Amino acid sequence: MDEVTVERKPLATRNNANVSKLPMSSTKLPMSSSRLKRARSPDVCEPVGKKTKVDHSSNDSLLNSSKRSVSSSSLTKAPSSALKSNMKKTGSSTNLMKKPAAGPVTSRNIQTVAAARNARSQIKPIANTVARPKPTPSSSFSRPAQNLDSSVVSTGMPKKRPAWDLKGRLQDMETFVQKQALDSSSLQNKMSEYLGRIALLESTNQKLSGDVEEKEVATKHAGQSIQELRNKLSALEQQHQESKRKLLNDIEDLEFQKQTLERHKITLEGDLAASLKEISQLKMTVSELTSSQATLRAELECTKVQLTSAHKNIAERDDIILEKINIIRMRDESIQDYQMRERCHETERRKLHNTIQELKGNIRVFCRVRPLLGEEQLGNNGIINHINFPDMDSKIIELDKLADVSVNESMLSSKTARGVSKYEFTFDKVFKPESSQSEVFEEISQLVQSALDGYNVCIFAYGQTGSGKTFTMEGSLDTESQLGMIPRAVKQIFKTSSDLSSKGWQYVMQASMLEIYNETIRDLLGKARDEKLEIKMIKGDNDVHVPNLTIFEVKNEDQVLGLLRKASENRAVAETKCNEHSSRSHSVFQLRLTGTNNITGESCKGMLNLVDLAGSEKVKDSGSEGLRLNEANKINSSLSHLQSVFLALTKKDKHIPYRNSKLTHLLQNSLGGNSKTLMFVNVSPKEECFSESLTSLRFATTVNQCNIGTAQKKK
Repeated sequence: MDEVTVERKPLATRNNANVSKLPMSSTKLPMSSSRLKRARSPDVCEPVGKKTKVDHSSNDSLLNSSKRSVSSSSLTKAPSSALKSNMKKTGSSTNLMKKPAAGPVTSRNIQTVAAARNARSQIKPIANTVARPKPTPSSSFSRPAQNLDSSVVSTGMPKKRPAWDLKGRLQDMETFVQKQALDSSSLQNKMSEYLGRIALLESTNQKLSGDVEEKEVATKHAGQSIQELRNKLSALEQQHQESKRKLLNDIEDLEFQKQTLERHKITLEGDLAASLKEISQLKMTVSELTSSQATLRAELECTKVQLTSAHKNIAERDDIILEKINIIRMRDESIQDYQMRERCHETERRKLHNTIQELKGNIRVFCRVRPLLGEEQLGNNGIINHINFPDMDSKIIELDKLADVSVNESMLSSKTARGVSKYEFTFDKVFKPESSQSEVFEEISQLVQSALDGYNVCIFAYGQTGSGKTFTMEGSLDTESQLGMIPRAVKQIFKTSSDLSSKGWQYVMQASMLEIYNETIRDLLGKARDEKLEIKMIKGDNDVHVPNLTIFEVKNEDQVLGLLRKASENRAVAETKCNEHSSRSHSVFQLRLTGTNNITGESCKGMLNLVDLAGSEKVKDSGSEGLRLNEANKINSSLSHLQSVFLALTKKDKHIPYRNSKLTHLLQNSLGGNSKTLMFVNVSPKEECFSESLTSLRFATTVNQCNIGTAQKKK
């Protein structure tokens, strides 16, 4: 018969039904008759296809009896029913145990697995013994090593007896049945023993499971207690730390107090020693004072006598002081009287100054001849031959007649003994070529003072191009000795106004600068220089002004010099045949002066106009073309209108043509009426400029003959 080996399974944990499944030892169970194979003897050869009948009735009866014994023993324990159901499902070769069901790992499951492992360790040796029994040497089924034939089948049966040996074959079958019965009984005993052990393990497992649950509950309560104790411990530790920190702070405070007390103790000990020493010194001093007390008493008597004398002296000095106070009061009154007189003298000075200026003439003409410059000195070794200054008072200038002068001009001149014609002109002042800027300004400084006194003053330079007009009016702003009339006049105004402040005068000064180019007014200090400006009359004041003109209130002379530099950069100049840097416009610097005296209640308002006219020149000599020709025509036209104004003033016409040009219209209040006018006629020393110089001097003579009457002060 074939045998089926039942393999051991690993120890399984208890399922949800709390049924423990233990491994069983491998057993050999008889199979059903339908699955048994017929054993063949190696030495008996049956024909192919012929079947041999074997009596298996005894085997079936033995198998049934073993089943009954197993089923009867399984009634005592509940777990055996599970084993029986497993055997029915899988037959005789099924496993006695299933794999453990997956579930959460708990302490109870762990204890169950441990108990099952202990049981398996006890069962394993027994299971190993439950194997297929080995035939004994006495058994007829044994295979001796030397007598058995190699043809014996693996079932362990002896060689098949012949068919005719029925008795022998019957004996063999009985022997085999007996042996199987013994094996079956042995297996039933071992199975009952195993079932008993399983029941014992089940009870142990249930007990251990209960213990595990109790331990888990105890563990949970113990964990809660431990957590509470930990919380209490942390609180106590924190309280301990706070107490420790407080104690440390108290210790530090006590130590600091201790150190303080020790220092105080040391200080007190030092003070005590010093006090003791001082006491000893005081005792010595007391003795000394006692000895000197008598001396002090004597001195006190002497001091009383001196005090009495001092009181007398003080009384006398008080009388002297009172007398001095009266003298000082009288002097203060005198000072106030003198100051009042000084202010009156200032008013009187203004009147006398104006009278002197009127006596000199409200329209004056100065002539200035510039020196030869650069290459001009090479012709006659730097000597001007055709210009003479014959008088000692510097008021006459003579021009020797040159060969190229026309016959009409020569008929008007006088002849000397040598027969040479001369042109003689007389002016208020004639400045020679060597005259300095300071000498020239000294002559006009009184007119500048008149502007501070509240009069309109106009000083302008006239002459041909290249005759030194711009140098006379502006000069060189970077060199003190070369400063022109405009910066020197500004300096004098600021200096004089500062001196007058002690007499109660306060001035507000406003400066502006413009140019008249091609009969168009252009602002030299503004940003929009292309803006067209027009001259307007102020109603009620009968004064002229230029709306939208840039006006700066100036506080010092440096500010004015900065404005002059800016205006000089913006002024229109160009090159002609007569002058490399010819001014192509009339430059007008205006300084408005408004003064008030809070003490006397006086006020004044003056205007200082300093004008640098464009150079006059003949078109045929300058070679001007295009734009330069237009500029020359406009310049000559405006200068011609200026001559017309002075001719009308000379003739005392009722109508003065101020509005014929922008220049005369702008200077209307400074050329007549309430004004004082000074004209510089500048003369070039070059012989080729003789004709232009003669024309300029003749125009200056016309202006010098003009009398505009008495100037009036503006208030």
